[in-house]
Amino acid sequence: MYKVIFKVNSNGKFTNSLKTISKAGFIPVYFKRDKGIEEYTALYRSSDINEVKEAILDVAYMLSREGKVGGYDFAKIYKIEEQYLGKAAGGSLGALLGYQFAGIAGLVLGVLGGIFLGELLDIELGQTPMGILAWPIQQLTG
Repeated sequence: MYKVIFKVNSNGKFTNSLKTISKAGFIPVYFKRDKGIEEYTALYRSSDINEVKEAILDVAYMLSREGKVGGYDFAKIYKIEEQYLGKAAGGSLGALLGYQFAGIAGLVLGVLGGIFLGELLDIELGQTPMGILAWPIQQLTG
């Protein structure tokens, strides 16, 4: 699995592109906007880096059709190693706390929430930087 962080200049357009990123096969995780720069964090389930690069090119093409552009640091790519420690610890802790506070229903919700948070922890701890891709679309001027 790969994690990609996209940085896009919105050019005054105040729309988010989560739908666009998910159309290219990415799973959006996080979005923030700061002074006209949009930053998207997304996951891509694949073991082939070339497939991820093709999906990044698709995202760039679709974003350019929306009037958005990227820079030299358009896409930061990280390889995620599959780990289970965070999911196991999160699920166990979530189940214990959920059962203590809300009984059986809390146990179920605690397990699901704990596994989700454990997955995010596994992603952060198991990532290896793979590289940075610049904006691949040629800008036409004039």
